[in-house]
Amino acid sequence: MYAEVSGETAIDGYESSDLAVDEALREGWLKVTESPSYSISEVSKIMDQSRRFIATASDRPEDIVEKADTEIIGLSLQMLIDGTADQVTVVTNDIPLGEATEALIPKYGFAADQVAWLTGGDLAPELDEDFVPEFE
Repeated sequence: MYAEVSGETAIDGYESSDLAVDEALREGWLKVTESPSYSISEVSKIMDQSRRFIATASDRPEDIVEKADTEIIGLSLQMLIDGTADQVTVVTNDIPLGEATEALIPKYGFAADQVAWLTGGDLAPELDEDFVPEFE
């Protein structure tokens, strides 16, 4: 995902920049991870299900659904399964991706309140609530 939003292909050798994604990395609230583990059967299964869900919701063939979309859902489930996170929030304006996240992950035994989908518009006010001006 880092490569998709920053244009950098290597996750280990990226250079810091003024991109919002790099600022989030420096501040510690965004983490660059490896791709989801396809050896975890639930992860592979949910990625297949998410591809079908997104294709159906967007009325397009499965083979043109972006792999990154299915990986977001797969990685979210993996993080819940392995205990890396006790809840996940997917921030995207991609409605089928957001709906798939909220619909599919709870089918793997996680509570609905452990999974959240926010659009960019939803996230901005939430960030604003936490903003503390440095010189006030």
